[in-house]
Amino acid sequence: MHKAIILAACEGILFGISMFFFMLDKNGGPDGLYSKELYKREYKIVSIAGGLDDTSVNEELINLANEYVDYVGYISVEGTSIQYPVMRDRTDATGYYYYLSHNYMGESDSSGCPFIRRSSDLSDDVLEVFAHNNRNGTMFADLMRFEDEDFFNDNGLIHFDTVDGCRTYKVISVLDVAVDGGEYTFFGWSNFPDEQTETEFLRQITEYGVVKTHEPVSPGNQYLLLVTCEYTHVDGRRIVVAIRTS
Repeated sequence: MHKAIILAACEGILFGISMFFFMLDKNGGPDGLYSKELYKREYKIVSIAGGLDDTSVNEELINLANEYVDYVGYISVEGTSIQYPVMRDRTDATGYYYYLSHNYMGESDSSGCPFIRRSSDLSDDVLEVFAHNNRNGTMFADLMRFEDEDFFNDNGLIHFDTVDGCRTYKVISVLDVAVDGGEYTFFGWSNFPDEQTETEFLRQITEYGVVKTHEPVSPGNQYLLLVTCEYTHVDGRRIVVAIRTS
């Protein structure tokens, strides 16, 4: 009897340990930690904060785009550790998102890499950037910090440096929503056909916003949406919505 109890306890411990490492790997495990250091080095290359002027940044981004065919630009979010290359998705025939399991160099990496849709254009009215919410703090894990209203008010700037130029966005809303299991997003717009559609978009980000700006927002803008998983909903998404300011 005692032997059976001890055996069951040992099996439970072994199962728990195996599941811990399984979940760690699925949410940015050891190779994810490698990615964190890799991207830190990359940031030093292309960051304006590293001492490069706009011209130098543009040249570096063009060089990186020439080296990595899917390279779109570099994103950084004020007050967070989010400082990463952004890639264009390579969706395969099954609809799988390539950069959910590869880094920007195309290496297998469970931390993944931020990416836009394959069909996205940088001039779209609504540009979505997707990435994992990794347990090791990499990729878009720090978007969880925006649920704090003080953090939201103090750290609302997003910089997105592309080969077309350097952009700045201001966060205006944070949403936690459920999506259909087969989808990775909540909104269905890339471009607004008319002002009424954009007004409806603004209504939705106000209605569903868990934290939002108190300043009025009028139609006629470009929006950047940072999208990651959140776990208060089944198939939940944390969506940080920002408006382009320059």
